[in-house]
Amino acid sequence: MRFYYISILSIVLLAVIYLIGTVLLVWLGKWLRKRWKHAWVAVTPLFLLLYLGPVAEEFWIAWNFGQLCKKDAGIFIYKTVEVDGFYDDTHGWRADKLRESGYRWIEGRGRESLWRHERVGEGEEIRSFKIERATARYQYKWPDFNTQVGHKIYKQSEAVIDMETREVLGGSTRYGRKAPWFFVALDVPGMGCPRPGEDPLKKPGAVYNIILYPTTTKQP
Repeated sequence: MRFYYISILSIVLLAVIYLIGTVLLVWLGKWLRKRWKHAWVAVTPLFLLLYLGPVAEEFWIAWNFGQLCKKDAGIFIYKTVEVDGFYDDTHGWRADKLRESGYRWIEGRGRESLWRHERVGEGEEIRSFKIERATARYQYKWPDFNTQVGHKIYKQSEAVIDMETREVLGGSTRYGRKAPWFFVALDVPGMGCPRPGEDPLKKPGAVYNIILYPTTTKQP
């Protein structure tokens, strides 16, 4: 299980709920006891509902979140290749980003159309133009973008695909969860897995950086 963060205000809220609920149930039990000798047998389940009900959602989220994190969260690399360029289905690229990347060309998604940026000769000049469809063999995608996969649990995934063979060269999966209903604080921080430092393959930048190496770059 992966429980959410604890806040003092949340503890105070639960304490108030338990205190008021306990007082009311004790009063109810005493009142019924005067009329029915087995009254406490009927009231006892209400105490269990009172103490478990407010935190039941958190246990449900924490259990499912923990199971998903253990299942496939992290980065998975099956194959690395050297390429002149690739298609980025997540966003468009600027010319200066292509210069810094080491690729000879890149295809990317703009706001209303697809673009291709490519180096001219061996210099720093970049030619940019619109294209009707992606032609790159290797494509970088987000199969899941904040996709809800459970109650207050979301999934984010990346994938690099060889469009000729339909082979997935690698990718990453990350899960995030929201706070339970009783969480009260000045800020509501996000919680995800894997956390920074938990995944030995985690490196800065998108996952294509460790799968698609520019032909000018020597692989490690």
